[in-house]
Amino acid sequence: MKIPVRFIVIDDDQINNLYCRIIIKQAAGELEIKTFDIPEKGFEYITKEYSNNKNPTVLFLDINMPTWSGWDFLDNFEKLDENIKKQIKIYILSSSVDPADHQQAMDNKYVVGYIEKPLSELTVLAILEEQEEIV
Repeated sequence: MKIPVRFIVIDDDQINNLYCRIIIKQAAGELEIKTFDIPEKGFEYITKEYSNNKNPTVLFLDINMPTWSGWDFLDNFEKLDENIKKQIKIYILSSSVDPADHQQAMDNKYVVGYIEKPLSELTVLAILEEQEEIV
């Protein structure tokens, strides 16, 4: 994966989405940042936007949401075309400190990391550095 050209945050908490937007901009500059407080809308966006493009992206995904949980999102993500999936690196961003949630996330082949809220500028910088090493 190349250096991400955009970030996506999927979390039902609009305040956390705004906070993440600010932290990402402080760390990464003016990259494109999309936020969705309804997971299905984020999934729909990914399905449409990524079908014919190459958009290296970091996705921060919450677990506990009222309509689709992060687990529901991941189940649906698994069904997407491989060309879409390979563009997106998913990090769980959750307030859950439950070891079972952490283990379930890390057992999912599409999740590359588990981050406890709140997101920090140092975490974003570390993720960007990881992506540079992969290129």
